[in-house]
Amino acid sequence: MAGVKRRTQAERRMATRTALLEATVECLVEFGYANVTAAQIAARAGVTRGAQAHYFATKAELVVAGLEYAIGRIVEQLRADPPHRPTEAETVLAVVDRLWAMHDSKMFTAVTELWLGSRTDAELRKHVYRLNRQLNGGIGEILNEAVPDFLARPRGTAVILTALAGIRGVLLMSFVSSARTTKVMWTITRREIEASVADAIGRS
Repeated sequence: MAGVKRRTQAERRMATRTALLEATVECLVEFGYANVTAAQIAARAGVTRGAQAHYFATKAELVVAGLEYAIGRIVEQLRADPPHRPTEAETVLAVVDRLWAMHDSKMFTAVTELWLGSRTDAELRKHVYRLNRQLNGGIGEILNEAVPDFLARPRGTAVILTALAGIRGVLLMSFVSSARTTKVMWTITRREIEASVADAIGRS
């Protein structure tokens, strides 16, 4: 059709690779790390097994690339538009809410699957360790930009680390809990985080 720009070979290759990575994340969420197969991922991406093998020769290569892709997307979302609110406490809680939204997502569920899988897979664990440092670096960046005054307080960093532990605990429990129970757990956890934030500011 006249006027329609045809994609270059490089663009087509990138689109196929991205489709495989998106499919990897979706299949990890749906089937779990122990059950997912390269064939499932290829089918979800709409490509042949031969095309999949051209980009990623093994399932291991594919899931590691999927992990890197998921963490990259999470870090991008974190860096975009860091929250700033009228008060320090409101800003800290806005960051906490952003972190919860990040964890309560398809991308982070896929990351969690590989975290758990790495417990008994030494090769996967090496990649998880490397990419987890990248994720922590992204979280550190948004915290340093959004709430540097709070982190400088005597208990600021401890409160944030506790908040992350609480967020991840609720996330893990959500895998075996109803949506209603998960909502209640997060409401209670967030209330305790809010109290800890106020206490940390008030004591400084």
